[in-house]
Amino acid sequence: MVFQVFPVSTLNAYIQQVLAADDILADVWIEGEISSITYARSGHVYFKLCDDDAVIDGAMWRTFFSRQTIRPSVGDSIVVHGRIDYYTAQGRLQIIADVFEHQGRGILALQMERLRQQLEAEGLFDPERKRPLPRFPRRVGVVTSSTGAVWHDIQNVARRRFPLVELVLVPASVQGPQAPAEIVAAIEHMCMLDDIDVMIVGRGGGSPEDLAPFNDESVARAIFASSIPVVSAVGHETDISIADMVADVRAPTPSAAAEIVLPDILELHERLADHRQDLIQIIEEYLAETGHAVDRLQRRLLLQSPAIHINRMRRQLDSVAHQIHAAADADLRRREQSLSSTAKLLDALHPGHVLRRGYALVRHAVNDKPVRRVSDLRDETPVLVYFQDGTARGVLRRDSENATQQESEQS
Repeated sequence: MVFQVFPVSTLNAYIQQVLAADDILADVWIEGEISSITYARSGHVYFKLCDDDAVIDGAMWRTFFSRQTIRPSVGDSIVVHGRIDYYTAQGRLQIIADVFEHQGRGILALQMERLRQQLEAEGLFDPERKRPLPRFPRRVGVVTSSTGAVWHDIQNVARRRFPLVELVLVPASVQGPQAPAEIVAAIEHMCMLDDIDVMIVGRGGGSPEDLAPFNDESVARAIFASSIPVVSAVGHETDISIADMVADVRAPTPSAAAEIVLPDILELHERLADHRQDLIQIIEEYLAETGHAVDRLQRRLLLQSPAIHINRMRRQLDSVAHQIHAAADADLRRREQSLSSTAKLLDALHPGHVLRRGYALVRHAVNDKPVRRVSDLRDETPVLVYFQDGTARGVLRRDSENATQQESEQS
């Protein structure tokens, strides 16, 4: 018999490959009681799950644990979803978990929770990607059963609220095993139609099994991929589906979806009347303000008109002319006074007045130069002598005594 000896690491690696290739062990739900649990500082969770006869180790990494809605404790009975892994370094079997749930929930609820966490991690529920609905849609698409009450309810709401809208139905089964594929096909077909402004996807109430198509991953991804804003209306107000979480807007019921999508024409008429009244008031206030502004401009124009400007300049010119005349008169009076003073001075210094007091003016008869001193005379100097009443000619001789005295003073 041929046999082969394996190293421990090789055997453990082989066991890990065998377990990883098993489809059941790669996607498994197990239930049991938490016998020990450790919340590591890294954010990972390590636990042991047991029943009356066995125990299995488990781990949940930080990324998955951050999405959980429960925090198990020792003694809790829970359901865990994950994949079976073989830890080759220690030869230990364990479950790598991605979902914690309380024990007692049905399989549909467990599957929905697992899908919810998966899609949330992928960003399909992010509020930032959700689109606003058009205020006044012209064409509204509806994906639902053509024979159910939902289609008729939406039509009734449309006729009451906004009869101008056009409803476009793309029928699909909304329950049963074929429903997810038909809903996906209807959504894709709706996106290929022209001018669809918004889409309603939904059905009426029912059991969790009836609503299961709207918790299907393919339906969720079709809603996420839609180029048209989607309003999800599945079941009653208390029913929350994966489709509701992915859609741009969730409506509690199909009728409520129609009311969310469609404006109320009566309310629009009231708002239009209010806006009309507001507009009239605004126009009246604007005209009044404009009239006041025109009056102010007219007054400004009057104040700035050429005639007023010319009159103002004329008054300024008259004032300046008056000032010039007054200054000229004052200067003339000042000059007259100065001239009068000068005339009086000249009159006082006039030779005629001196002559009238008994004096005479002697000038050379030849050059008409005045004779002021004896030294201006020669031995015999012809002179002209001016008196008050006339002129006389004569010859002046220097007195010898005076001449001798002057010469001695000069020497």
